[in-house]
Amino acid sequence: MLLYGSHARGDEDIYSDTDLLLISEDDRPQHVQKGHLSTSIYPLDDLLRRASSGDLFVCHIAREAKAIYDPTGQLELLREHFVLRGSYEHEIMHASDLGWFIIDFGHRGHLQSLVNRRIAWCVRTILIAKSAELKRPVFSATELSRFAQSSDVLTLIKNKETDRADPHATAMLGRFLNAFGMVRFQRGAPSYGAYVKRFSDTSNNVALSLIKAEAPSQTFDY
Repeated sequence: MLLYGSHARGDEDIYSDTDLLLISEDDRPQHVQKGHLSTSIYPLDDLLRRASSGDLFVCHIAREAKAIYDPTGQLELLREHFVLRGSYEHEIMHASDLGWFIIDFGHRGHLQSLVNRRIAWCVRTILIAKSAELKRPVFSATELSRFAQSSDVLTLIKNKETDRADPHATAMLGRFLNAFGMVRFQRGAPSYGAYVKRFSDTSNNVALSLIKAEAPSQTFDY
């Protein structure tokens, strides 16, 4: 059992999740969120494979985690296997595509708290990836804001703690994507259905989970 995130760094506040990683013998990764307790469950073989490929989640673990119960030294094993990649273009693409989708269609959603969390995920993923490409990954909201030299970053990440819509969030996210993300995957404004096809074609599971939660009965115009 490993502790990571703000509680491991010591910069948590009253809104912070307690992030736990359980290394188990389960066949596939799982995630369970109950209130402010966020538990990720991964088999060791999968974590080692991810570590060797420079996975950003395992980067987070290797750089910041603290062992709560680790009798066989599996945290140290992950750190020994972890290697940063030279490029995180794939992760930046996924986060950028979802960010543009939220700008174009997020206002139609009915789960504002989920949209706020996904905006924060887009911003954090892109900046963690950018900092990792420079071989100095950072993870906290304050460090990411400093890395981007943008107060918008801190606002967009902190908004994940609320279920209210920020009237300035779309403009801030647009400025952020223009500065750090990738451009829209096609010229003009893609249709809702075109986004869904893009997410499916690129296996963008975070984006697909938002689509499923926000619009389970949506019909798509390709």
